[in-house]
Amino acid sequence: MARSLLLTALALLLCGAGAGTSQKARKPATHTVTIDATTFSPASLTIAAGDSVVWVNKDVIPHTATSASAGTFDSGTIASGKSWKHAFKAKADLAYVCQFHPTMKGRVRIE
Repeated sequence: MARSLLLTALALLLCGAGAGTSQKARKPATHTVTIDATTFSPASLTIAAGDSVVWVNKDVIPHTATSASAGTFDSGTIASGKSWKHAFKAKADLAYVCQFHPTMKGRVRIE
């Protein structure tokens, strides 16, 4: 009886130890914002902290992806056919614009 109880306890302990190790950490994802016809698409994007966003310029003219909050992020000029990628580490709600075309607006929400 004691041996059976000991084996049962050992089995439960081993099953419990494996449960936590079987769950893997979430890998950061990369999200795409397409720039075309002087528009960011999607204009609003919600991502997880640690994820990246790549802005791909499919327009015939250059653009930027520049945070409305100074110093948060700025792509510089993204030429036609080029892209720029940025990783977002912390939770935030960030509006951004194209410096060349201020009517182009977007938002990245980091959760």
